[in-house]
Amino acid sequence: MKAISFLGFNPHKGYDKTIYISPDGSDECETEFFQEAMVKFYKPKVLYVLLTNTAEKGIPKDRTESNWDALQKRLSGKVELHPIKNVPESSSPEELWKIFALLTEYLQDNDEVLFDITYGFRFLPIVALIAVSYLRVVRKVKINGLIYGARDAQNEETNQTPIFDLLPIVSLLEWTTATDQFLKTGNGQALAELLHNGDPATEELANNIDNIAQGLQLLRPMDVMQEAALLPEKITAASSSISESLPPFTTLLRRVENDYGNFGLKNPTEYTISPQAALIRQLRMVEWYAEKGQIVQALSMAREWLPSLLCHHFNIDPQVKRTNRPEMELLLSGGTTPPDKQGNKYTSPFLKQYKETVSRDKRTQLSNLWSDTHRLAKLRNDVLHAGFRKNPQSAEYIIEQTKQIVEELRKIAQAWDLKDEAE
Repeated sequence: MKAISFLGFNPHKGYDKTIYISPDGSDECETEFFQEAMVKFYKPKVLYVLLTNTAEKGIPKDRTESNWDALQKRLSGKVELHPIKNVPESSSPEELWKIFALLTEYLQDNDEVLFDITYGFRFLPIVALIAVSYLRVVRKVKINGLIYGARDAQNEETNQTPIFDLLPIVSLLEWTTATDQFLKTGNGQALAELLHNGDPATEELANNIDNIAQGLQLLRPMDVMQEAALLPEKITAASSSISESLPPFTTLLRRVENDYGNFGLKNPTEYTISPQAALIRQLRMVEWYAEKGQIVQALSMAREWLPSLLCHHFNIDPQVKRTNRPEMELLLSGGTTPPDKQGNKYTSPFLKQYKETVSRDKRTQLSNLWSDTHRLAKLRNDVLHAGFRKNPQSAEYIIEQTKQIVEELRKIAQAWDLKDEAE
């Protein structure tokens, strides 16, 4: 394990001795320098010390040598000690980037590191905190601690000083990143990962959120609806544990429930029980995908929504394992196939009933979206075939068309007067 530390300087006096207490309370170390206690308690193999020119060479009035010279003597033979010299003392943007570079230069991928900010000068602990966040993500560095010898919490009677580990504060940065990912993309998998804490109720909630996120990512609307229907009770069961052990997530619970809970429906594959509720929730998913910029998923779901709507109209199973969906797709294209080589055409057995029970305006609205004005079916194919077609559409066109398609779906849902049987 590597350790990174700072060394400060006070022109009027050197560091006073104190008795540092090990984190588990089983050991102590009397010293002027926190680094000596850190080496004793945490046993790093290598210690890097960041030094300004003043800290490296300056001699306090009550001492005969610099803090750096004294520290080298105290740590001789105890740890592999390396100075990081010429640390800037100003806080200009250029100097801050130089400090950041110095902090990250000596760490490689997958290193384990201990950060000590006890003698961090002015803004240096903040820079260290940012560096910690960066290294965890970019270089997969494992941060074993962000420690602080708390002289401000020293017991004046016993001269004992505790050591605080601020690593839980660093974990808040992980929550921030995961939250940002969720709010922007709707992907809750990073949040679910952070929820795993061993508590059964919290584990169930984490698995539930992960299942919803995976279902949305992989276009599994039935799975999403089933899992989202369980979300409110999972949140209720885990709320107490979360408020105690994972406070950052408490404020996110309602946002997760609002985003994912709108998709919840028990038994969504039972098409005779609540088919309109299933259609409404699938439309919400289309809107959600579009809002999150997930255009491929939005177009895929939108394309499947129209045959599902007609399956509901004819009260037939919308699942793809039957021939029902191809028949509904044929209706959306006019109800009759082009002639084959022998001149034969196939006409859907549903066509007559379709024309008799669905008004011309509604049929026109569906055909315009499916194959005429907006050409949803072909646009979806263009996207899913990655543009490997003649005259593929541009990204800008696809995004703009998706917005219009979502708006048309809303109008169709209104025209068909869909009601939520589950409410």
